[in-house]
Amino acid sequence: MNKKIGNYSRRDFLKAMGALSAGLAANPLLNNGIRALAQDVMSQPPITVLINDSPWFPGFAAMVELYTETTGNEVNLDVTPFPGMLDKTRNATQASESEYDAVAITEQNIPFFYSSGLLKPILDIDADYALNDNIISYGDAARWDSDLGVNGPNGTILGIPINGNIQLYYYRRDLFEQAGIEPPKTFDEMEAIAEQLGNPPRMFGNANRANPIWWEFGAYVDSYDAEYVRLEDDGSWSVGFERPEGLEAVQRWLKLGRTWAPQNYADLGQGDLLALMASGRLAQVHMVGAAAPNYDNPEISIVGGNMGATVVPGVTAEARSPRTGMWVMSHPGNLPTERAAAGLEFVKWLTTKDNQLAYAKAGAIPVRQDTYEELATDEVVGWWTSAFAESTPFLHPETRLPETPLIRDSVSTRLAQAYVDEISAEEAVALMAGEIRTVMEDAGYTVS
Repeated sequence: MNKKIGNYSRRDFLKAMGALSAGLAANPLLNNGIRALAQDVMSQPPITVLINDSPWFPGFAAMVELYTETTGNEVNLDVTPFPGMLDKTRNATQASESEYDAVAITEQNIPFFYSSGLLKPILDIDADYALNDNIISYGDAARWDSDLGVNGPNGTILGIPINGNIQLYYYRRDLFEQAGIEPPKTFDEMEAIAEQLGNPPRMFGNANRANPIWWEFGAYVDSYDAEYVRLEDDGSWSVGFERPEGLEAVQRWLKLGRTWAPQNYADLGQGDLLALMASGRLAQVHMVGAAAPNYDNPEISIVGGNMGATVVPGVTAEARSPRTGMWVMSHPGNLPTERAAAGLEFVKWLTTKDNQLAYAKAGAIPVRQDTYEELATDEVVGWWTSAFAESTPFLHPETRLPETPLIRDSVSTRLAQAYVDEISAEEAVALMAGEIRTVMEDAGYTVS
């Protein structure tokens, strides 16, 4: 496999290969199943895949090695840091012929590429392809309804999920057991736990990602039934911050993010939260599911074996609303059919059940419900795969509109100001409501 390396760590890749090899050695039936499946894969020309450099990339790369080893088909990877993915994908899909046979598209860029006509519909490549029922929908992330301008169950299949990233709630299982605490299902319970276990600076009761504020906060507005924007039954759109629940979501977010957190709470990014939890200084945190394998890595974590995970809490247990942050694999529309078919063959191989089991063993994030359920009792990964399986019924997709970047700019800016008391929560909500309404109306949407 030829790798064009961004910030890619060869060391992490070797760890993923070791974990994959150990997992297959410990499960001969899985190993045999993968190799039997490989016999059904036809010989394909070499393909080149554009893939993001990310915490789950080493697991993906390990599966590419396994694909080449078992099928004989060659895969070249262009490993690109996240900020460069949009431009590279856009350039490739707009060229006379793409240099990539498959491209990874993050959820926030789905609206642009799905609505642009720059991708080849999967059924145009393989008329017999059908999404397996066990591949999690993630809000119909594979399909685009061009009549509605959103993802929808009747839309054209334009991408296949390859990374099932969602939000999880993490907690120190050892501390909870010592204190006789059950994992929370509501924000009220989270606050009570933060108050009980917080003992700064040795232990912080809770902290939120504030740099930037967007993705995790989405779970709050969704739980409060105040989505940033929502398509109503009459075809109009509504703005969540124009409802009273929008202010309630902001107030809850500010309280949980500031009251029991380190003094630099307004600067905390995803890496800071990971470091706080991995160093044993944080009792609970709501963050990206892909972080889970890091907590078992003894080189960066002292809490291995003491972590628990479950569904992100909500206003009520029934209103829990973890957001998705997944990736799909698509094929540029400017590819000859034979090249697109070779790229699709790899994606179909990757998303089978046995290969998704191996994918998880390698440290990546599967996309199949049956994979999560089977791994829920696994001694190594079961503590977090069970949380993924449990979260599926509660998932809310990312805000998927071409205008999402403008909406995100408003939310990130105004809540950052409120976080440091530059403006009040009420002022932040009023500003966001007006700015988001303007974005939607300027784009031609009917806003109720």
